[in-house]
Amino acid sequence: MPWVVKVGGSLYASSRLQEWLDTLQALGSHQLVIVPGGGPFADLVRKADKQFGLEPAQAHYMAVLAMQQFACLMASICPGLQLASSREEIHACWKEGCAVIWEPYPLVSQQCELPKTWEVTSDSLAAWLAGYLSVTQLVFVKSSPLTLSRMTVSQLQAHGCVDAVLPGLLTGSPIKAHFLHKSKAGEFGQWLGGDAP
Repeated sequence: MPWVVKVGGSLYASSRLQEWLDTLQALGSHQLVIVPGGGPFADLVRKADKQFGLEPAQAHYMAVLAMQQFACLMASICPGLQLASSREEIHACWKEGCAVIWEPYPLVSQQCELPKTWEVTSDSLAAWLAGYLSVTQLVFVKSSPLTLSRMTVSQLQAHGCVDAVLPGLLTGSPIKAHFLHKSKAGEFGQWLGGDAP
């Protein structure tokens, strides 16, 4: 069963990032695609937007390129993970038993119909990718101190833990979203050894 795993940009400054990447690499035979957050790269885009008042679509594309920079960083520190930008490349990596890091810009700029605003973050893009790939299992790895597994996506959105568009994307969707704290890499590995909750 394939999974989309959104690794939040907040893990950039955490020792847990390497743990998650190593775990996901080891689980590559389970058809995993990692969606990177924007991390400090997206913060620079926000700073530029505040300074220059960027056109919303251009700011959105810059933020997507920030995700792509984080993808390159992930691939550099965990070389066993493969970068892929298209459905065909993702499926080719899966056939080889490799977990994938998604390079989002080509698909987002050419295929994604979501609004090009700051309300659409890497969270919603992860849900969009899951739908695009017909993947029904979606995991969000967060640094939030909230009890993630016990809250609905709407409750998480109200606390600012996910973006404003995500609840609507998941409503009525076959996608099952799971929210895990960054300390739960081992627990995710156990899920894939049995049945996901």
